[in-house]
Amino acid sequence: MKAHVEETFEILEEEKSQANKVGIKSISKVTILVTIICWFTIFVEGYDLVVYGVVLPVLMDPSGWGLTATQAGAMGSYALLGMFLGSSIGGFLCDKIGRKTIIIASIALMSIMMVLTALAPTPELFAIYRFLAGLGIGGIVPSASALTTEYSPAKYRSFFFVIMYSGFAVGGVAAALSGVFFIENFGWRSLFWLGATPILFIPFFIKYLPESIKFLQANNQQVKAKRLIEKYRLPDEFVKEEQSEGTANESASIFSKRYLVSTILFSIVYIGAFLLIYGMNTWLPQIMKEAGYPMNSSLLFLLVFNLSAVVGGIIAGRVADRLQPKKVISFIYFLAAISILLLSIKFNIVVLYILIAITGFGTTGTTFVLASYVMRQYNDQNRASALGIASAIGRFGAIAGPLLVGILMGMNAGYEINFYLFGVVAILASLVILFMPSFKSVNATK
Repeated sequence: MKAHVEETFEILEEEKSQANKVGIKSISKVTILVTIICWFTIFVEGYDLVVYGVVLPVLMDPSGWGLTATQAGAMGSYALLGMFLGSSIGGFLCDKIGRKTIIIASIALMSIMMVLTALAPTPELFAIYRFLAGLGIGGIVPSASALTTEYSPAKYRSFFFVIMYSGFAVGGVAAALSGVFFIENFGWRSLFWLGATPILFIPFFIKYLPESIKFLQANNQQVKAKRLIEKYRLPDEFVKEEQSEGTANESASIFSKRYLVSTILFSIVYIGAFLLIYGMNTWLPQIMKEAGYPMNSSLLFLLVFNLSAVVGGIIAGRVADRLQPKKVISFIYFLAAISILLLSIKFNIVVLYILIAITGFGTTGTTFVLASYVMRQYNDQNRASALGIASAIGRFGAIAGPLLVGILMGMNAGYEINFYLFGVVAILASLVILFMPSFKSVNATK
């Protein structure tokens, strides 16, 4: 984990150096601080959600709980149902009581539930704890996304956002690696004990993570906002209060005439995006195991799937800063669809790894850019609510993914049918995003 944080810091410092060479204002230290902390919270989310897919083959084994495919799919959806509620509530609350408060509360709840999950004596209690953990995880994305965006220079907003959101895929990589190294020797419960360690970082968050200046200004806490401005010596770009139109300072404005179409389309795309991400992260090891690959090889497929999302997502984020994000997103989803459909054919192992890498980049990696695009379409007062609602509605896809695959596997339909399902969903997402309105938010990157 430390190595990943240091690597992220080095990337940001390199970007800072490049910016100075071309005469752009130095990137503030607080931008780097906020990005790293929010990256870590998204890393925690990624680990928590992918870890279930890592332990699933063990839970389905007769020597474990002997879950059926349908039971396993349902259990995989419980945490995602919790995320649906947590994301809906968290998006509104972080616009009302602050981004920092929601981040800390979410990490605390998720960590406590990971401890209880590690101790769960029955599948029923395991499922309840996973649902409650989902409530905490759901609050992380809208709050961390808003905070990172608001502390990032406008010119590099998409880049910093993608760097932050890459934590999700790195968390998935960490979960897969944990499975490879710890399950055999320490059992599946050890992975949930590891997932509880973020609670140790809460004192650090309380002391060093700043609240959003935009939030403080919008909620008449001018004295606190001024203290942060002076403490971090922030330039005008960060401290100028946004001039919003009409009810734009209200969370409900995401359903106004200006934003309604964007909100609907983003919600639809998120349904498809989350169905792909959580369906594949939950079932990929088991699908590949049924295709005839050994357990460790199946976990390595999950590792490649998430590792490629880190690299590809960052590259896509830089491209999206220069081109129209919706065209970039559409193209990558289409590329993912082709790769997913080809996975239904048995190739040699090298080709298989390449296809899985493209699939990981085109599903999880694309979501980095998608979330950044949401933040650019809305303003400071409603962007957290917009992402919270769109991602909350998208949880229907997250819930449906594990369930649908579980049902299909329970019917013994063959592992290929799952790739056909994922491929069609990716094509639909590629098409829907093209209908997004072209206007920019009041404070969008120019």
